[in-house]
Amino acid sequence: MRKQSVRFEGSTLLVGQERLALRSGAFHYFRQHPSKWAESLQALSGLGLRIVESYVPWGVHERAPGDFDFGQHEARLNLGAFIDAVEAAGLYCFLRPGPHINAELTHFGLPERVVQDPAMLARSPRGNPVVCYFPPRMFAVPSYSSRAYLDAVAEWYAAVGEVVAPRLYPKGPVVLLQVDNEAGFYFRNGPFCQDYHPDSVELWHTFAAEHGLGSKEEPAEPLKRFGEGRFGETPSPEELRAQLLWASFQEHSLTRSIATMKRSMQRAGLSGVPFVHNLALGDGGLPVRVPALQRQVDRVGFDYYHSSADLASIKRRTLYLDANTDGAFAPELGVGAPPWFTPLKNDDSLFTAMAAAAFGLRAFNLYMAVDRDRWYGAVLDGAGRSRRSTDVWARFVAALDRTRFHTLHRRCDVALVVPSEYVRLTRATHTLGLVSPSVLEAVASGPAGPTAGARADDLGLGRCIQRDWWTALERVAAALTDAGVPYTYLDGESSARYWRPYRVLFSPSFRFADVARWASLHRAKAHAVVGPELPTRGADLRPATFASLECVDVFDERALRGAVIDWIDRFELQRPYAVRGPVLSAVHGSDSGDAVLFLINGSERDEIAEVRLPHPTRARDLMTDETFEGDETLSVHVPARTVRFFEL
Repeated sequence: MRKQSVRFEGSTLLVGQERLALRSGAFHYFRQHPSKWAESLQALSGLGLRIVESYVPWGVHERAPGDFDFGQHEARLNLGAFIDAVEAAGLYCFLRPGPHINAELTHFGLPERVVQDPAMLARSPRGNPVVCYFPPRMFAVPSYSSRAYLDAVAEWYAAVGEVVAPRLYPKGPVVLLQVDNEAGFYFRNGPFCQDYHPDSVELWHTFAAEHGLGSKEEPAEPLKRFGEGRFGETPSPEELRAQLLWASFQEHSLTRSIATMKRSMQRAGLSGVPFVHNLALGDGGLPVRVPALQRQVDRVGFDYYHSSADLASIKRRTLYLDANTDGAFAPELGVGAPPWFTPLKNDDSLFTAMAAAAFGLRAFNLYMAVDRDRWYGAVLDGAGRSRRSTDVWARFVAALDRTRFHTLHRRCDVALVVPSEYVRLTRATHTLGLVSPSVLEAVASGPAGPTAGARADDLGLGRCIQRDWWTALERVAAALTDAGVPYTYLDGESSARYWRPYRVLFSPSFRFADVARWASLHRAKAHAVVGPELPTRGADLRPATFASLECVDVFDERALRGAVIDWIDRFELQRPYAVRGPVLSAVHGSDSGDAVLFLINGSERDEIAEVRLPHPTRARDLMTDETFEGDETLSVHVPARTVRFFEL
């Protein structure tokens, strides 16, 4: 394995001795004639981006098993020539060779032979192929556990490695690689949609036995429904224990497959640069945990395709990403969308980008930077020419460069801890089958968030934990917002170093809780608070002992508001540049002081934001060049569904 010549340092990509802000633009070489490459690459560079990103589509390059066209037959498929053109343009390269790429390609870029090979296909509880119902054509999806599929993927990576390995930095411009794409069972991730492929069942037998369910001699059968009878009956603790284990196994199988694919890439000579992976919309309902996945790749990111009405989701996703990775990264920051997606305007894409930056997104790939077929609304047209919206994107990138935004951090003293055991219970109790938890979260709006679609009974646990854990978090979040206190979302399974920056931690707790998460709360230097009740059973639903922590009934409005006031006074919580009303504020800075201020208006009407200042302040809007000054307050007009970005 080659020594790593490129690595992450926080939100910065260290390329040799150069520290590079990770901001790239998507351009699909295989969709454009090589005679047009240079023009588009120069236009992309003109946006202020230093890196060009592209998928490498398996199904497009493969002519027959073991026979790949990398320019021998079609010039547009000359991957090596494209990478060389990137280098000639003075840019770096970020490649995503799948195997799954979507990219609005038939079969998501997989060869037709793969989606027709029974040995490679995921299976339903009845043993049928699992179908992805997604444009432009439905297809049977591969099994992430199929050895035949993973072997075929390794052969594809070997072919890519022959072209790309000699062009990895420092010999060439390739500085970043992605392993697979949007791991989530191809949007068929309901708790009992898949995967019952024989190789997956074999893996389940081993996993279950290691966790005390079944044995090598009498393996536990994979679960195929919730409970043993009709919907609505109360399951026994043993049934619930098995359901939670099945949900955990789905996470394990996906993470294991990503790790296997990464090793195949390394064996193909694709090493020495960082590996990343992206998760799709609806990440809160996906059968994968960011902390586990991040132990396999160098950086996990989220895709962003939001309308300006989705501020709550943009905020929640970005805060989580910022708190649980070393640099919040969007491998796909949508600019435009495929024609069959929810209609998005350029104003939606820009609002999403600026709101995400406000809450901590520091690295991104503009997808798409250059337009192409089965897409609309990219920053540049298909020939790399400017559009009416091009200048505003260039100004936004320039503003990030001017403030060295990739080196800043958001001021925050409070973390809301997301409990993995309750997330798994939500997934296990999902009632809508084909409309999976992640799909429902991606398209649904309202307070239910990632718990939409879960059963609404108490399962014999005294409360509807599979829904109430999220309500508890949201109630605390709302109380903090009203008090002007910034907060974030910390994953209960993240390593200890991610717990250190905070003064107060809050985590939902009910009749049962994960003993390991509780121990992390107890060990934390921050003051740990739980609620609405103290647990008596572990995540396996067996009796357990828990250390004493402060408990607040967060469903009692008076108790919650009193607790927040107490935290502010006792722990001197920061409330930087607080704003009353619907406009939100976010402050980012460095050890030398505050550097930038965002004002975010997600409402449908214009607002006047009255910003409370810690000292006399002069603020310049980096997008309009307007200047504002104030001693104690700053009065700023913020139009509906916009974000203002100030240098302080």
